[in-house]
Amino acid sequence: MEFTWPENTRAKFGRSAICGTHKLHESELASDAGLAGLLDAYPRDKLGVYTFPPHSEGRVEARHGRAPDISGADLLEAVKHGQIWLNLRAVNQNVAEHSNLGETVFAPLDEATGQRTMKRDVGVLISSPGIHVHYHLDIPLVCLVQLRGTKTLHLYPARAPFAPLDQIEAVALREREEDITYRDDFEAAAEAFELTPGQAITWPQNAPHRVQNGDALNVSLSCEFMTPKALLRANAIFANGVLRRSMNLSPSLPERVGPSLVGKAMLARALKAVRKGPPQHVTPITFEVDPATRSVVDVDPGA
Repeated sequence: MEFTWPENTRAKFGRSAICGTHKLHESELASDAGLAGLLDAYPRDKLGVYTFPPHSEGRVEARHGRAPDISGADLLEAVKHGQIWLNLRAVNQNVAEHSNLGETVFAPLDEATGQRTMKRDVGVLISSPGIHVHYHLDIPLVCLVQLRGTKTLHLYPARAPFAPLDQIEAVALREREEDITYRDDFEAAAEAFELTPGQAITWPQNAPHRVQNGDALNVSLSCEFMTPKALLRANAIFANGVLRRSMNLSPSLPERVGPSLVGKAMLARALKAVRKGPPQHVTPITFEVDPATRSVVDVDPGA
């Protein structure tokens, strides 16, 4: 079996971070040739290309870029020597060669947790040495699988003040990207996990986190998914966000599955069917990876 999760995974799932082990780092995917081939095969128009300002208090937004006319091998070299973070979302759906990744990751997780995972998205993150991914949260559940290099995951509680409900709602409604407000005094409540190749970790839904890469090329699988309870929670967050903005209410978010959570999830489905809200937040492209120099060059955001 590629993955091994601890015996107490079922009891801890959704309540705290859980660390497991795997053997995917021994696959061809983690090699230079495998990564270059993946970058060539993945639809370039779907590739997320980012860089990050220095870590600081407040909201730190990523800069968005593009890499339209560069080979996979040259793009990989640019990542090795620059400050670039690539996000290849849903590789299991977009690259036929890796269509089995979802089952490889999630079948052992389902067995260990006793949960049924759905909406499976196995992304590949390829990032530069030393890069610091800003403080943010995800609406789905996440399993991070380390393939190459080391990184330190700093994880924070999924509650206020670390993750205020109105900011979680803003992410769910796509009013902003995943970045939320960070304060230095949050560190007293943080847990730090150093991930090396062969390790995996999953954590409670909506728990904020930030990531510091080590001093080598970094490759991870970022596996987003839902369980029935997580999907109810995500929809309830959406409904709360609409109620807060349209009716000036201060709705709470039930922690347990019950009539209130189910009712809000049903409301969210109705709202999504009829709602025409403001345009979703779009961050402008401000740089691109130059194929000649394998380096980042600024571009006109309006171009």
